[in-house]
Amino acid sequence: MTAWADLRQVVIATTDHAGMSAAIRGGLRLGAGFGDSELDSFGIADDTMAVGAHAFLELVSPTSTDHPMAQFLAARGGTSGYLLSVQVSDVDACMARCEAEGVRITHTQLVHGHRIAQLHPGDMSFGVELDGIPTRGEWFWDSLPVDRPADARVDDIVGVELAVKDPGAAAARWSAVFGMPVGADGSSIDLGGRVVRFVPRGEASGLSHVQMHAVDRADAGDAFMAGPVRFTLV
Repeated sequence: MTAWADLRQVVIATTDHAGMSAAIRGGLRLGAGFGDSELDSFGIADDTMAVGAHAFLELVSPTSTDHPMAQFLAARGGTSGYLLSVQVSDVDACMARCEAEGVRITHTQLVHGHRIAQLHPGDMSFGVELDGIPTRGEWFWDSLPVDRPADARVDDIVGVELAVKDPGAAAARWSAVFGMPVGADGSSIDLGGRVVRFVPRGEASGLSHVQMHAVDRADAGDAFMAGPVRFTLV
């Protein structure tokens, strides 16, 4: 079986759930979101919004001030990129490559019958979740009545930028974990047509930019900020 890995979900953490939700929906005209009941037991509220047919944006918020996520956000001004969810063809093979690379697996569990594994952000330069759904194109939310408005401004996530200490080393680490080649630029990796680009960090690190495919080509080039994350229509 040919290995593959697809970026499916971009997760942003915030203590200003209503404000961030309004900013993103207002900028992109996304539909009503839905919550992941799996997160309730972890003290996390969430709002997941469909971006076209195969990608999602998710906002997560701690439900108490002593939650570890609240402490994480306090050091980052209240809003920060948090996690990328990547669907992989063989989660066990990915986990074995993590072990070989010295990448720590911080959490594993079954979600709707599929194994997931979260990787230590210190080892991957950002939070990563491996989602073991072996049928390409299937996703956790396929059975839900997801709201996808006809007038949404975007219909896919094209790519993301992660500000890191060493872009080349980060790309090489991701390549080793996912079994995907590093891009010709030496600092990116294509995950199912959605490109993760690693850029040198300045004062801040982590998720700095999300590029979305504009339905109306006249909208290409429009951009707005949601907390520290820039959203650009391309």
